[in-house]
Amino acid sequence: MQAQKPVIKVIIPALNEEASLPKVLADIPKEWVEEVVVVDNGSSDQTAIVAAASGATVLKEPRRGYGAACLKGIAYLQAHPPDIVVFLDADYSDYPEQLPRVVAPILEQDMDMVIGSRALGSMEKGSMTPPQRFGNWLSSRL
Repeated sequence: MQAQKPVIKVIIPALNEEASLPKVLADIPKEWVEEVVVVDNGSSDQTAIVAAASGATVLKEPRRGYGAACLKGIAYLQAHPPDIVVFLDADYSDYPEQLPRVVAPILEQDMDMVIGSRALGSMEKGSMTPPQRFGNWLSSRL
């Protein structure tokens, strides 16, 4: 007997990401994701229009901040909660095509949460600036 396919929804907080957002949306594995929610966090460009044209559900969150945008997306999903929520950055600093690898521990090992890391494993030269490296080091130590 085959297990039922989990319902996966993606939340993408976005602020002025009209250039990168189409690439992010195009690379999300459609066979894995039921709905993509882009939370426009007060963009002054065409972010919301680009997201809607790509088939994403678009929400507006006037309170600035990544956290506020994430919470708006979560509140929206409460009406029809998915099995798994995946957060992606709109600037392509995350690789959407890796979504199956990110959710694999949840599906295969009964994990509750998975956090991807840009700092562990191999990192391409120039992928993080010195302030980003320091900030990540400092925040993880605190």
